[in-house]
Amino acid sequence: MKRNETGGTGTVVDLQGARRERRLDLYRARLADRMADNRAMLETLYKGGTLFSPEGTRQGRALLKARQLLQRVNTLVELLSGEGVTPPPRLPARVEEVYEELDTLLARSDALSGRDGASVARLPRS
Repeated sequence: MKRNETGGTGTVVDLQGARRERRLDLYRARLADRMADNRAMLETLYKGGTLFSPEGTRQGRALLKARQLLQRVNTLVELLSGEGVTPPPRLPARVEEVYEELDTLLARSDALSGRDGASVARLPRS
């Protein structure tokens, strides 16, 4: 512990690390929301029997493609958090490239899922 001028003890907080973790948590929450919605839409198509119509088949294919994109998002989130197979990027420029790819993949997934009218605002930068 580091003592401050008033005689009390204080702790040093890594604000940049906290911001990075908060940003990752926002992406994890967004991913979980998209995965749950995607699954619910696929189940609705199947249970309603519309999956077997031409339009339902098109929607089903689009939802499966969106799910593949979401799986790629999951892989990138794992990469950024250090939980992936490869080490996380260290250079700030590379980290930002990964976040831009995440935003692009989420936007494409939303468009395929019919959520393109919803707010797909970019998450805050650190």
